[in-house]
Amino acid sequence: ETVMHSSQNLSDLVSMILDVSRIQLGRMKIEKQTLDLNEFFKEIYEVVDPKATEKHIHFNKKMPKQLPKAELDRRYTHMTIENLMTNAIKYTPEGGNVDVTVDIQDNWLHVTVKDTGCGIPIADQSNIFGKMFRASNVRNSAIDGNGFGLYVAKGAVESQGGQIWFQSTEGKGTTFYVKLPLLDSLSDVRS
Repeated sequence: ETVMHSSQNLSDLVSMILDVSRIQLGRMKIEKQTLDLNEFFKEIYEVVDPKATEKHIHFNKKMPKQLPKAELDRRYTHMTIENLMTNAIKYTPEGGNVDVTVDIQDNWLHVTVKDTGCGIPIADQSNIFGKMFRASNVRNSAIDGNGFGLYVAKGAVESQGGQIWFQSTEGKGTTFYVKLPLLDSLSDVRS
């Protein structure tokens, strides 16, 4: 089980490094497909829920009872949203809160991930989406990280015509916002 977990971590790291290379070369390949967002978020929560439980994080989820289908790249969208949730749990002290809100507005998927964690120092905020960048208040901590996740997330979101941004106060927490179009902007709008 330990070997399997270690090999999965190495595989994930190799994939992340390849994604970084694709972004740098401008060759990020987006493969949009029809996603059932209800199933999609269920899959993510199945991965993230145990991490929150293990750390005694109050993991609050708010989303409509029924979500529409969307034309998105499954792998990159999953990776982005899961990364934001797991980062929120990772950087929030035991017993803290992580709130995830999923909403649909004007054919856009909005995902907000808010935590009560360590926050990002003001001096580091302009670099947070940089390659291999980690905030100064966590660089030398016991919290694992490689500085690739947010860099790839930004590339993945923007390559699909979306936006990603955040607000943060050091010592009080961070809120990340993701906005993605439900429909492929190149396809016809169908009813």
